[in-house]
Amino acid sequence: MSTEASLSASSARPADEVLRTRRLVGPGESARLRWLEEFDLTPDGLRAAFVVREPSPGQPRPQRRIWLQEICSGSECEPRPLSAGLEASEQYCPRWSPDGRWLAFLAKVKEGQAGDKERLALFVMAAEGGTARHLCALPGGMSDLAWSPDGSRLAFLGYEQPEPTANADPLVFGRETERCQRLWTVYLDEGVPRPVTPEGLAIWEYAWSPDGRRFAVYFSKGPELTSWYRGQIGLVEATGGALRELSHLDHQASGLTWSPDGSRLAFVSGEWSDVIRGAGDLFVLSLESGECRNLTPEADISLAWCRWFPAGRRLLYTAWSGLYQQIGVLDEASGKRQVLETGVVLREGWPALATTPDLRRLLTTRSSAEQPPDLYCADLPELAPEDQPGPGGERGLTWRRLTRLNPLAEETWLLPRSQPISYRSVDDWQIEALFTPPLEPRDQGPPPLVVWVHGGPTGAFLAGFEYGWSLLLASAGYAVLRPNVRGSLGRGRAFAEAVVGDMGGKDLQDVLRGIDELVARGLVDGQRVAIVGWSYGGFMAAWAVTQTRRFRAAVMGAGICDWHGFHAQTNIPDFDVRFLQADPLTQPEIYRTRSPLTYAAQVTTPTLILHGAEDDCVPVSQAYAFYRALRERGVPSELVIYPREGHGLRELPHLRDREERMLNWLDRYLR
Repeated sequence: MSTEASLSASSARPADEVLRTRRLVGPGESARLRWLEEFDLTPDGLRAAFVVREPSPGQPRPQRRIWLQEICSGSECEPRPLSAGLEASEQYCPRWSPDGRWLAFLAKVKEGQAGDKERLALFVMAAEGGTARHLCALPGGMSDLAWSPDGSRLAFLGYEQPEPTANADPLVFGRETERCQRLWTVYLDEGVPRPVTPEGLAIWEYAWSPDGRRFAVYFSKGPELTSWYRGQIGLVEATGGALRELSHLDHQASGLTWSPDGSRLAFVSGEWSDVIRGAGDLFVLSLESGECRNLTPEADISLAWCRWFPAGRRLLYTAWSGLYQQIGVLDEASGKRQVLETGVVLREGWPALATTPDLRRLLTTRSSAEQPPDLYCADLPELAPEDQPGPGGERGLTWRRLTRLNPLAEETWLLPRSQPISYRSVDDWQIEALFTPPLEPRDQGPPPLVVWVHGGPTGAFLAGFEYGWSLLLASAGYAVLRPNVRGSLGRGRAFAEAVVGDMGGKDLQDVLRGIDELVARGLVDGQRVAIVGWSYGGFMAAWAVTQTRRFRAAVMGAGICDWHGFHAQTNIPDFDVRFLQADPLTQPEIYRTRSPLTYAAQVTTPTLILHGAEDDCVPVSQAYAFYRALRERGVPSELVIYPREGHGLRELPHLRDREERMLNWLDRYLR
C-alpha cells in the first residue's frame, strides 16, 4: 500500500475483510503512530491542508510534513504530500489565503555547501502546485502564520535574535530583553519582515481585525516565558506602533476572535498551569465601552475555542465536557447554549476547528476507542430562528472521514475497552475517571492496579483512542485508573481552579477514593497498587509516596519534589507562585509544606525517577534531589536521565526505553 493510500479514508476495507486476529501492543509502538497536528481549510471548503508528524527512517525524532486533501463526494480523493520543490526536513503551519489561491507555510530547509545546516523560513506557493517561493526568515525563528483579510500580507510571531546556544561560554542571564517574541508582518510582493509591536513586549497570541487595520494581541511586559501568566489583551495598528492595553485580567486569556463588525472581542479565560492555551469561561470585551462580560459564569464545561457567526449575534464553540468534548452554539445576548454534538473526542491538546468564513463547513480531528485521530469534515445545518441556543436536545453533526493515518493500529492492535466511572470524594464532590481492565490478566483473582495521574494540573483524560500508558499497561496485564481529579478541565472553572492553593491536598484524596471505589467493586487487588505520572503527575506520584504507604511502586516522571528549588531554576516561576498562592521568600513554610522532599524520610515505596536532561520547565535537579533523598534512606529507587530531552521526551529510542523501564519496575514490585 502506498503512503498516499494509507492516509486515505477511502482505503479502509469492509469490516468482514478485516483480519480478526489482533495482537497486544508493546513498548515504543505507540510512539511510531502517525499524528495529525495542524490543519486548515480553504474559504470555499473544498480543500484541506494538514500536518502529519511521523517517524522518518534514520531520524531519532518524528518529522512533520504537510499533506493536501481535496474534499469531494467521491472515493477517488486521496491525500497527497505537499510537493513544493524544497529540500526540507520539516514543513508545518499551513495557511490558505483568503481567496484560496495561495498556501503559506513554514519549512526547515537545508543550507550551506554540505547541507548540514537548517534554517526555518516562510514560503508561499500557488494552490494548484509548483515550486514554493521563499518569502522571508528571521534569525530567531517564527511561528503562528495568519493572512491579512485582503490577502496582501502575512503576520507571524518571531524572534529577531537567534536562540542562545546551550554551549555558550559563559552563560549570561539578565539580558532577556534582547530576545523577545514580537508580532511581524510581511508583504507578499516585497518579502521584507517588519515588526509591528515594540521591543520589550512579548506577544503570545494575536488576531487580525476584520478590516485588516489592527491586531488584537495577548501580550505581557517582559520577554520571559513566565510573564505569560500575567498577560493582558491589547490593540496595535497593523502598520506598527504603541500597544494600547484593553483589559484588566486576573487570569490568562486565549483564543482571541473579533466580532464581524470589529466592535467586540471574544476570548476564553481561566487560571491555567500550562503556557499558551487553556480552557475556561467565554468572555466578550467591548472595544468602545471597555465592558468585559462573562457569557458562561455557571457553565459546567470548559470552553476552549470560539468563532462568531457572520451576523455577529452567536458564537460557535468547542469545549471539554467531562471525559469528552463538545461543539455548540452560544448566544451572546442571553448566554444560552445549544449543543450540536457531545460525547466526542476532537483532540487532547486543544479542540480547535478550521471553518469556512460562514461557519457552514467544519474541519477537525476526531478519535474514538476503536480509531486513532483522523481528519474529518462536517457541514453545519442551517440554524433556523426556532433553533435559537437554549435548553434542548443535541442536534448532531454528520461527519465525513478524510484520512486513515494508522490502518495497522486500527485493524491489528488489541485495544482495551475503558469504562467511564464516577465516585464520591471529599466534600461530597463527584469525580469522573476512566477504568481500563487488563487485556489479558496474568494472575488469578483481581489484577494489580496502576493509577495514572495526568499532567498540568490544567488537563484532563479523555475517552478517546488508547495510545499512551493505559494501552501499554493494559496490554501488560495491569488495570489502569485515570482520574480527572479536581483541577481537571471539563467540569467548569470552579472545579478546574479548586487545586489552586491546594496542590497535593484534595486532589490526592480524589486519587485515593478512586482506588477505594475499585477495590470495593472487586475490580482490582487493593494490595498491589502503583502510581505513575509525568509533569504534574510526576509531582503527584512523588507527593503520594510521602503521604501514604498505599502504593507498592511509583514512577515519577519530570516531577517536582522541592518547590523552592523549582522556583529558583524553572522558566515559569509564576506558576508556583500562583498555584501555591504564596511567595517563596515571605512564605517559605508553604513551599516546604507542599514539597515532597520535606517528607522524603517517610517514603518506603520503590520509586523509578525519569527526567529529561534539558528540561527548562521542571529542572533536572528535581530528579536528582528526590533520588538522593530516597537512596540515603535505603528506599529502592532508580534514576534515569535522558540526554537532549526537554520536558517531554521526543526521541524514539528514549520513548521506548521509558516504557520498558516502567514495565520492568512495575513487574518487579507488583507481581
